[in-house]
Amino acid sequence: MSKAKIARAVFDELHEQGSAGHAVQRKIIEELCHMRKPHSDAPDQKAGKEALAELKQAAQDHKILVDPELAAAAARRAAEKRRLQVIQERQQLLGELRTKFLYLVGQDAGMAQRRGYELEKLLAQLFRAYDLDYRPSYRTAHEQIDGSFHFRGFTYIVEARWRTAKPDLGDLLDFKGKVDGKLDSTRGAFVSMAGYDPEVLDYFVRNSRGSRNNIIMFTGGDISQLFEGHIGLVDALTKKVDAAEQEGQALCEL
Repeated sequence: MSKAKIARAVFDELHEQGSAGHAVQRKIIEELCHMRKPHSDAPDQKAGKEALAELKQAAQDHKILVDPELAAAAARRAAEKRRLQVIQERQQLLGELRTKFLYLVGQDAGMAQRRGYELEKLLAQLFRAYDLDYRPSYRTAHEQIDGSFHFRGFTYIVEARWRTAKPDLGDLLDFKGKVDGKLDSTRGAFVSMAGYDPEVLDYFVRNSRGSRNNIIMFTGGDISQLFEGHIGLVDALTKKVDAAEQEGQALCEL
């Protein structure tokens, strides 16, 4: 029996075995297609090369063999398409959050408590838009936490305030007490839409140096830049955290 008939008989038998046999057929074809030239004992080298070329073309036409360069190019195109889709979806969500934020900015100051609650919700949505873990406001047995998030290996608990008055020293110390009562891997992010009194902030920072310096601060201007899209959330956090870690700045405005 000729080698061609033997090969045909083998492939027919594999075909009858269903999916398991089809997998073996595919593997045989792939291995043959990886051959650069016929076996040295083949009597007609030219015919053998032509047969291999035809086999490779047929395998590609039937999606059995994928050209590595074409596959890599297709994967890059798919990845770029996904990246652009993520950016587009994020921009759309940021636009919606910006509209909500600007609506709150225009509200009467007498709605301070409600604006504070809404700010907590917007911050949670902002973090999720950037695929950052964020836990919305929650209450423990003894304290209220406005939210928390993870960034660069640390957990940050959040204090979000939208009041007309700037936080006083007691406000900052109370928040630091919440932070210090957690594990050493916990830090704080204090958000004050009204900003901070420079003297109070300076006194707080100077008198915190005997303990952990573990709080970063955001102003209303910072938050506006985030919702208006002037700076990305990850870039903003990186700038704040780098300034605190490298220079000891609790407040580094964006």
